Amino acid sequence: MSDDASLSYGELAAWYDAIYDARSKDYAGEAAGLLELVRSGGSQPRSLLDVACGTGRHLEVFAGHLDDVAGLDNSTEMVILAGERLGRDVTLHEGDLRSFDLGRTFDVVTCLFSSIGHVADDEELDAAVATMARHVGADGWLLIEPWLTPDRVDEGGRRDVVTAETQEGVVARVGSSHVDAGALVIEFGWAVASPAGVVTTQEHHRMPLFTQERYLEAVSRAGLVASWYDDLPALGDRRGLLVGRREG
Repeated sequence: MSDDASLSYGELAAWYDAIYDARSKDYAGEAAGLLELVRSGGSQPRSLLDVACGTGRHLEVFAGHLDDVAGLDNSTEMVILAGERLGRDVTLHEGDLRSFDLGRTFDVVTCLFSSIGHVADDEELDAAVATMARHVGADGWLLIEPWLTPDRVDEGGRRDVVTAETQEGVVARVGSSHVDAGALVIEFGWAVASPAGVVTTQEHHRMPLFTQERYLEAVSRAGLVASWYDDLPALGDRRGLLVGRREG
């Protein structure tokens, strides 16, 4: 931990898994359910790219089903943690979801955990979707778990707290959100207690609230056939699923 009793992002990244395990996030069920959706649509995927892969929890499941699996994240710390989990069998890249170029295509490209919600505006939404779409091969699929749409947001926001315990210590995260000018503003406060002491940090996120129609438009602009699956059982947060198909 850092000497000034404040968590760096690298230190914070290591605690994300504990927080979402405490919230019973079903990585295995989500990943398997998405592959089943693709197969039920008549495809037999062999390759997959997970964009904004974080610590690699979904990738770990995908790698158990497919031979050619890769991940990408904009955070060096997350890529390192994913690499420790996945080993050499999964190729990992560091890159920005709005502009990366891996020089190849995949049968399936995923962007989960509502990571698309971290774009700043309409222009960045179109750039991110177009960049991912360029990596979708013939007859391929783009699967994006969207951020909240305006109709799924409480105007007064929400307040919550999550705690978890690991061998390294105890972590708590408190959160507060409110709607502001078409975006959801979220503040998180983190505290970690370990044998080295107690350290804290804060996170601030401003995440645009795009409509379902705007998400579909972004996929269509990227040259894919767009559709929307509402309340897909495989995704626990029930934010829907944005789908793009590459015809031919």
